[in-house]
Amino acid sequence: MNEVGNVWTRRGFVKALSALSIAGNSILKINAADSSKESWGRDSGNELAERGNQNYEPWRQSAAWQARVLPRFPDVLVRPDQVRSIPDILENASRRGKVISIKSGGHNVSEAFLRDGSVLLDLGELQDIDVDPVSQTAWIQPAAWSYSLVNVLARYGFAFPVSHCASVPMGGYLLGGGIGYNHDNWGTVASDLVLAVEVVLADGQTVVATRDKHSDLFWAARGAGIGFFGVITRFKIKLVSAPPTVIESSYVFPLSALADATTMLQDWVSLSPADTELMMLLAHDPTIDKAARGIETKMCVVRAVTFAEEQAARATLNSLANHPAIKHAVFDNRNVTTSLESMQIASVDPGMGLGYGRYAVDTIWTDKLPQVMNMILNHFSNTNSARTHIVVSPKQNRELSSDSSFSMVGNAFVGVYAVWDDPLQDISTDKWMDGVRKLIHPLSVGQYINEVDAFNNPESVQNCFTLEAWKKLRALKKIYDPNKFFADYPDITG
Repeated sequence: MNEVGNVWTRRGFVKALSALSIAGNSILKINAADSSKESWGRDSGNELAERGNQNYEPWRQSAAWQARVLPRFPDVLVRPDQVRSIPDILENASRRGKVISIKSGGHNVSEAFLRDGSVLLDLGELQDIDVDPVSQTAWIQPAAWSYSLVNVLARYGFAFPVSHCASVPMGGYLLGGGIGYNHDNWGTVASDLVLAVEVVLADGQTVVATRDKHSDLFWAARGAGIGFFGVITRFKIKLVSAPPTVIESSYVFPLSALADATTMLQDWVSLSPADTELMMLLAHDPTIDKAARGIETKMCVVRAVTFAEEQAARATLNSLANHPAIKHAVFDNRNVTTSLESMQIASVDPGMGLGYGRYAVDTIWTDKLPQVMNMILNHFSNTNSARTHIVVSPKQNRELSSDSSFSMVGNAFVGVYAVWDDPLQDISTDKWMDGVRKLIHPLSVGQYINEVDAFNNPESVQNCFTLEAWKKLRALKKIYDPNKFFADYPDITG
């Protein structure tokens, strides 16, 4: 049964949560006088802006989900409203000698889709979700939001490990692996549940890749991220049964008790609680003035969310509540019934104070979480923005699929997210992030392709893959895209 994602597009959802004020993500209607639409696709519904016309810069500015739009300038921006237009667009770009860059929803922090001189293929109109309840699968288009998928699947009694942020489109998320809700119990990463991908290749041919057919493309599509050498127009995903209940408990510690909170988190992991996602958040204490600095202004939240039958879920959470470190918590909120939909809405709640703004991100996988937390403690205490935060997601299931290019994990994922509003703070925040890298990267075993700044730190790309996987990706790039038609990982040669 086909569900069209337009009900919950980026525009519609943010309009409903207007206080979030993500200005500029509206679709721009292109004035025919400003473009040569006929030369780019067969459908009149395609939208196009060439550099220099009146619509170009507003569109470019709106392409990113964050406020800091980086100074990279495609020559042409084109947004098809039908999949069938894509081969024509590729052919015309090739004839003009242009590289193709691809945007599903613009959520990549480094704005990898913005490439100088390229044709930016904006897939933002491709949002359909087609659910087959009998086979417990769905075909989804790349610009469908995480929230859209949660909302549609709930009608059929299904779920999927979508992103923790409602506005993340599924295309880039799945291409890079996807660390989402309950991912350790519903797979290792979300891309483990991808069964097939529909891909338009550099020569305009459309193929469907599976484990058995075009298996090398299938392998690459499950983890390659921003360097994938094709246009994925649909993903076929395996669905899981919707959890009977979703219940969470959270414990707030002063940042001075971070060592105790980290110990508790790791002890919880060692218990392998069933159907439970564990995480930790370091953030500014909302009860303290946002301008204040220092360790006493920060807090640490340790959280457990169960996705199970109610009695079993509460038993799990109650057993975790027996940890002795809880005596150091200054507040707790235990056994609160929630839902996937509620958590998605909360993820973009402007009242949380962490959302829209200017962003810089660095992430690592580590096997030395206590040491990482100790190293970063003082540095985090002196951020220049109260909205900067750190997310820790311990990896309970590290069994990677052999038919997936996603190949790098550690005992824990650590994501550092600097968030600020004032452009005058760009330089100081970037310096603060450089300090983060110097502290935590010596303790890293790898990185996560969906959340690295591959332009400022191109070496980070190879850190996202094993050496074997990296060599295979580079070999496949030469086979499927010998003329380097699709934008590659930044600053990568060969």
